[in-house]
Amino acid sequence: MADMLYGLEGLGLSPQEINKVIYHRKNMENPFITTEGHPMTIFSTGIKIPEGKYKGQFVSVPGYLGDGKIVENDDELWKYWKKDINAGKWPIYSSSKELNARDQYVHQVMDKDVEAWMQTQQNKQPYQQMDSLFYKDPLGFTIK
Repeated sequence: MADMLYGLEGLGLSPQEINKVIYHRKNMENPFITTEGHPMTIFSTGIKIPEGKYKGQFVSVPGYLGDGKIVENDDELWKYWKKDINAGKWPIYSSSKELNARDQYVHQVMDKDVEAWMQTQQNKQPYQQMDSLFYKDPLGFTIK
């Protein structure tokens, strides 16, 4: 767990915002790769809380639920995360403007993780392409 917290000291993140970074980092261990070649780890989504003690406030929850599943529907996300929201696991804000500003800030931390991951992937490429330096397909097909 300690390695999930690296680089977060002094950033002014709430415990709930740190939970989002941990969710992201756990998914970075074996990320779902989009068709563009980028890892999908959280898909932060803001929803207005429809009921309970936080009714009318806004919560930022993961829209990425694993195995390539992305949920964007507010009602579905509320049903999925309701217990965790009511338990205070995810960050709750008084306005959508505040939620968006904080999500952008938290996302900068996650972007650094993704940049580091992308760099490791680029470092692997020369070795993956080595065979093609010596083999020329007579029909012009690329083998991947």
